[in-house]
Amino acid sequence: MSRSFQLLIVCAALVLSSCSMGKIKTSNNRMISSHHDAARYLIQMAGENLQPGSRMIAASFADVNNLSTSSTFGRMASQQLVSQFVIEGHSFVEVLMRDNIYIDSNEGEFLLSRAVNDISNSHNAPVVLVGTYAAADDNVYVTAKLIRTTDNVIIGSYDYAVPYTRDMRNLLRPAR
Repeated sequence: MSRSFQLLIVCAALVLSSCSMGKIKTSNNRMISSHHDAARYLIQMAGENLQPGSRMIAASFADVNNLSTSSTFGRMASQQLVSQFVIEGHSFVEVLMRDNIYIDSNEGEFLLSRAVNDISNSHNAPVVLVGTYAAADDNVYVTAKLIRTTDNVIIGSYDYAVPYTRDMRNLLRPAR
């Protein structure tokens, strides 16, 4: 090979490797990658409602059949979305808020309680990440939402499914 051809190959390799720098690869695990994809979509959908560096709060995702309960899956789903939001440059305040969300099960809608608004205001976090899930025979169906706390407007919502595997059955068991 000629010297110039070798130099061209080295330059091409450097250019290709620099293109991948700065990008964080998400997991090959289907559940984790589904949650990360959901976070990216929510960021895109929320658009200007989410300013880079703005702070948010995340709640554990709730079982749609019993909105006052969650599971290991519900807690992990929320945290895995948070991981991707952080990778994308957004900040979350670490607040355990499962008991601070009021859900009107008759209406099937999320309504943010005064406590959530107080927490949101005290931490300067105007957006809350919430979600629900439902297990079926082959999949667990998940809905993730970003809600602006000042007026309870949904600024982003995304629905997706995760395969119902043996691992998933373990994660969906109620906490003991």
